[in-house]
Amino acid sequence: MALPDGAERITITSSRDHPDGGPMRGRVTVRPAPAIVTNPTLGHTVQGDAVGRWIDGELSLTVLVADAEGYEPTGYTHLVMERPDDAPGRDYPVLLTTALGPTIDLAKLAPTEPYDGDYVLVPGPPGPQGPTGPTGATGPAGATGATGATGLKGNTGAQGPAGAPPTGDQVGVTRTVDKPTDEQVQSSLVLQDDDHLTIPVSVGGRYAIDAMLAVDGDPAADLLLTIAAPPGSTGYWTPGAVTLGVSDGTGSIRLTRYAPGASIGVGITAAGLMVAPLGTITAGANGVIAVQWAQNVSSATPTILRAGSWLRVTRTA
Repeated sequence: MALPDGAERITITSSRDHPDGGPMRGRVTVRPAPAIVTNPTLGHTVQGDAVGRWIDGELSLTVLVADAEGYEPTGYTHLVMERPDDAPGRDYPVLLTTALGPTIDLAKLAPTEPYDGDYVLVPGPPGPQGPTGPTGATGPAGATGATGATGLKGNTGAQGPAGAPPTGDQVGVTRTVDKPTDEQVQSSLVLQDDDHLTIPVSVGGRYAIDAMLAVDGDPAADLLLTIAAPPGSTGYWTPGAVTLGVSDGTGSIRLTRYAPGASIGVGITAAGLMVAPLGTITAGANGVIAVQWAQNVSSATPTILRAGSWLRVTRTA
């Protein structure tokens, strides 16, 4: 929902390249520290995340400033969560006030410590074999010939150049993404991309998918879940979880087959349950395979997806 006229705001911009050399792609989430910011005079409330995406390397995202006139509380921080596609993400707090002006470049807000890159060294081919040494001289006639000198061994060829590292998206390669921190949803039935559990895929590729989701929350709210894929994708997935309405973790296991993006409610408990979706998807376009989730029934008690959950994708064709 757009901010009302007169509400003081700031637009966060970003223009950068992806680590692979192309334009940046991915999303940025800006989360205010208070759950709800209110303007009693206007009867207006602001709550939840603001989410923007890099389009051809460009990002523009507008949020309410932390010292907006008439809004309470003031002086709070926002948490910025950068999630580039197929590259490390990072989280950091920022203070967004009117003193920064109407726009601010994300690079001026972000911390400057570098990422630690991951790389693979692939040995190059061996160098060519060195030449054969000369034959030793023959002794004079009538006498026993002297033993010829041992030929010299050729020099070892130079090491070949390092091979190109693998792309990570080819047949037989398995990629796994881990959830480093807890994430929660409260009073929401709207499916959202998980902050961490997404993996890029290529058009035409077929992928085997499985995941382990550690979830807890209000048993009356349960969990709404899907495995999302790029437009035009085909295949199947199943939630691999107990049915709705369980209170102690026992019940029937739901293994019904669903299309990519089709959502289904499954049971959870306050003590916590495991959800183990799996499936196979053929990508209809370049994009990401993502875990999307929300509450199945709205509840003020947060539904939490715990750190240590993971998504795994193996390209099979």
